[in-house]
Amino acid sequence: MVLSRREHKGIDLVSENHVQELSQVRFLVRSESDSATNYEVSWIGKKWICTCPDYIRKQKRCKHIHAVNYYLTVKAFIPALKSDNEAKLLCPKCHSSENTFHCMRYNKNGPVKRYRCKHCKRTFSDRNGFEGMKNQGKIIATAIDLYYKGLSLRKIAEHFETLYRIKVSYTSIYYWLAKFVELVEGFAPSGPMTNGERLAADETMIRLRGRHLVLWGLLDCETKVLVAEHISARRSTDDAAVLLEKGRKNTRHSKGQVSELTTDGLGSYVEALKRDSKTRTEPLIHVQGPGLTGKVSNNQMERLMGTVKERAKLAKHFNSETGAKLFSKGFRAYYNNCRGHMALGGKTPAQAAGLSEKKLTWIDLISKAQKSADNNIKVGSKLA
Repeated sequence: MVLSRREHKGIDLVSENHVQELSQVRFLVRSESDSATNYEVSWIGKKWICTCPDYIRKQKRCKHIHAVNYYLTVKAFIPALKSDNEAKLLCPKCHSSENTFHCMRYNKNGPVKRYRCKHCKRTFSDRNGFEGMKNQGKIIATAIDLYYKGLSLRKIAEHFETLYRIKVSYTSIYYWLAKFVELVEGFAPSGPMTNGERLAADETMIRLRGRHLVLWGLLDCETKVLVAEHISARRSTDDAAVLLEKGRKNTRHSKGQVSELTTDGLGSYVEALKRDSKTRTEPLIHVQGPGLTGKVSNNQMERLMGTVKERAKLAKHFNSETGAKLFSKGFRAYYNNCRGHMALGGKTPAQAAGLSEKKLTWIDLISKAQKSADNNIKVGSKLA
């Protein structure tokens, strides 16, 4: 969903350390315009109440209540990093799963568990996919999560310094994004993502240093899974064909199943579908340019693209096409696995599609991707 102005200001209040926790149900939020004024936000009658004039006048969630909600979200996300199943840790040398706890190593970034392999006797640490990184995994995962929740790289750096006394540069955060988004993209999305009975496609413009790029998206109308994304310089037939080909790889089709694609009036889809029809055993129903008020509309995809475009406005680092592609890949992983959807009863699209039993965090995604990569290395070494 697109964040409202009050929600954006609430995030800014937390980033600037304006929230003070008095108890689990009482908070003080310092005024944005007057540092000497504090407003109390309390949980009363199964809802948040604020003493600011805006809430008293409108009886709706103000920016101070949004700040408290966001503060609690971040607080819940920051607990110590734990291994999902310590018994299944793989030794980085011999890939054996038989190991035992060895010791605790304490460094300036916190405690790290060390394990000893029973076969080769090597000691190693479980970083859940964050091996070789200076900062703890929970800090890295939190930074990536905050980025896709709407904060810019610089605001994330300020957030860590003011709230947790952790100094990290915004360039380091971008490096984390580049490293772990590629890891998740390469290993986490294994197998078909959706049945793809009814798909919707759309495209939107994002700004890149004085010029524009086209962001394409393909959505499953039933599970809301973002099946595929594509970045291009034009709205050409070739680019529409690339999007459809990515969608083909990420969908599974039952025998005799006829898929339906809803798009706007862009002619590139028509030409791309003519190419696609040559490789299909069943025809693809194309619903083109239905409008906003018809029985069949492309509202779902239009809404998603509005969300992406609103988020992309804050991505000031779009100084290259590579940066834009990195953003789109990470957004797809976040949208499908980490972000609950109101139309799905709070479930993520991955849960609705049967790809995941629970709502995942970036720690989960990176850990699963790293374990998948390790297993691939192990299988490859055996074949060799």
